[in-house]
This record gives sequence, C-alpha cells and structure tokens, in this order.
Amino acid sequence: MKSTSLGLGCSVLGLIVFVGMGSESHATIPYAGAGGAFPGFGPGIGMPVLVGGKEYSHDFDASTIGAGAVGPPPFDPQQIVAWDGLGGTVDVTDYTGTRPTWTPDDPMDAIAHHADFAYDEVKTEVAHLIFSIDDMSYAYPGGLGGPAVLVPVPSAGPIPTPVGPIAGAGEITYELGTSFGAAPSSVGTWATQAMINGMPLPDDIDGTEVWGPEPPSADADKYSLDMDIFSGTSVWNGAGTPYIAHASIVGAVVSLLGSDVDPDLINLDALMVHDVLEDPDRFDGSPVGPGGDEIIFSIRQIPSPGDPSGYYATGSELFVLPALGPASFLSHGGHLWDKGYALFAFNVSGPQNPHILDVNAIEAVGEFSTPEPASLTLAVLGFTACLKRRNRH
Repeated sequence: MKSTSLGLGCSVLGLIVFVGMGSESHATIPYAGAGGAFPGFGPGIGMPVLVGGKEYSHDFDASTIGAGAVGPPPFDPQQIVAWDGLGGTVDVTDYTGTRPTWTPDDPMDAIAHHADFAYDEVKTEVAHLIFSIDDMSYAYPGGLGGPAVLVPVPSAGPIPTPVGPIAGAGEITYELGTSFGAAPSSVGTWATQAMINGMPLPDDIDGTEVWGPEPPSADADKYSLDMDIFSGTSVWNGAGTPYIAHASIVGAVVSLLGSDVDPDLINLDALMVHDVLEDPDRFDGSPVGPGGDEIIFSIRQIPSPGDPSGYYATGSELFVLPALGPASFLSHGGHLWDKGYALFAFNVSGPQNPHILDVNAIEAVGEFSTPEPASLTLAVLGFTACLKRRNRH
C-alpha cells in the first residue's frame, strides 16, 4: 500500500504542492498534503488534490479509521476529518464538549467556515458548486398516494439523473458555474470515495469545507448538529455558542415552501457562511441597506404524501438567508435551486413513483490554484526525491 501511495504522489508532484507532511499515524492512509496558496477561477474545475484545506464530516460522524461499519471505533461524534485528494486523511477538529448550553454528543450534519471562500463567486456563477447527497432518501415505490419509504442511495456513482450522472453519497458532485460559458446544469463527479478516504471508503459525506489551512490546523468553525429542534439551534459557532436559531431557519423555509409542515421536522443539513459584519460569532444584518451576514443552506428531506409532488421539501432546495431581509433560492448552474428544479433534476425513478435525492453538503471551488514560490521549491525537491526512489527499483 505504501508503494502505491508513493506512486500516486510522485505522479502528480509536478502539478501539486505537498505541504504539511503529517506525522500523525491515525489515518489508514496518511495525509500527504494538498493544494496551493492562491486559488483562482475559470471555466474548468480544479481536481481535489489541487484544493488545499479540505475537511469532511461523515454521516454519524467517524474518525479516519471508521466509516460506519469499520471499527474500532465505528463512530466518533463531532469529529471532522481532513483529506488530501489522494485517499490520505487525518483527524482534525472534534467539537465534543465545547458547548456549555448543549452537552449531548450529537453527530454533526453540516460544517462551514465563517468566511467561506468563493461564497460571492458561487452566487454570481463564477465559482463551481460542489455538493454531496444523503445515503438514504424517500421514494414512493407504490406510486404517489401510497406511503413514502426510505430507500438506500449508492455510496459510489455514477448515479444517472435527468441532468446527467452525479456522484454517490460517499462522494462529491460538481455543478459548473455558467459565467465562463458552461451549459446549464453541467454536472459530474468531483471527488470519488477513494480520493476522499482510501481506506475505509466513506459511505455518506454529510458536510464539507475547503480552502482552509493544512493540517494540523483546520477552519470549519460553523456547524450544525443532527435534529436542530432538540437544542433550538441550527448553526453553532466553533466557540460553542449559538449562531443561528432553529426558529430563523424555520421562518426562511416556510416563507418559500409554505406552512403546511411540522416545524420540528425542519432540520438544516448543508451550509455555507458569509459573515462579513463585526463579530464573526454573531449573525448580523446591515442597518444601512443591503449587505450583512448571510448563509446558503439546505434542509433534510421531508416527505408529504398529501402534497401533489409527494414532498414538502425534497432536501435538495438551496436557500439563501441574509441576516436582514427575505430568504430566496440560490441561483447557480443557470437555474434556481428551488423545489421545482429538485423534483425534476434529482428524481431517479420517474414522475409516477418518484424517488428524489437529498443534497446534504455544499461548498464552492474554482478552476486552479497557483502555489507560492516557496511551495514550488518544495515541489521540485519532492519530485526529485521521487525520481531517485523510482530509479532505485
């Protein structure tokens, strides 16, 4: 396995910068470093190994050595994992025990940084949206009018959809922004299971953060816990204090999808944050006009057999919520991420017995990153070392 990992690393050292070579031994495949210092934008999309500071949370939260079925331990609530894009991982932040007012060790289901890179650019179609889907979602195998049934979703893609093949639940999909001429709804796989965690393969990526610092540092300082209604908070600060109340998320969702829902079922499960005013641990609106703090979020799927579509919320709507002002749907990929689009784009079973996929993690990336000069020197030295190692075999 070590020689395989070395071969992968050497094959891309001409393109990437290996920084932060970890001394950690917790990952099954050690973290090898990724990315560069200056991200940029263009019509293409940079491969994961070129994007530095990548973090994920797993469904039910797992450390690098457990992904739901692998132990010990199989689960590790509130553990965030850094990944290099070559299958290497290392444990970073764990928010267990950090909240004075809510102490249960609930799993996380969304992560973000308070100043997510490319937040404005994803709204203007300059950046590309990346997202993952839940490994379980509701279907109507007996047709609309019958009961909704939770069914599994493959952890590995490609999964055919009406807009094109997307990645599985343990992977990450991209949708290209249209500013550089991409066709609407241009989607594909950005990161496979083996790129995210080579051993064990992830089953369900349910939170993602990119463009942070390299391990051992990490920057996912906003997160959501599973079932917001229990704590009354939908988004928490890394400092352990509430950032956005569950009631605010309920108000935003109801304003766009209607009030025919039990508000206790509304649960934020995907997040990007744009905190630009004053205290980054407070969701502030501008008192003098447009601007202020804002988030993009999605919620867990809510089936509704009484709704003509079978769903109150598909779980794949993306909402934009400013601290002051009305909520709206995100516009990206040449369309609104509203309920109508989700019912079409993420229906994998047909209109009469729909099965709609549920987006549960979001982020944004660009086309490339340019290493700083010092990192280029490291890359050359690393590439030379790889050549010497190969020549000895």
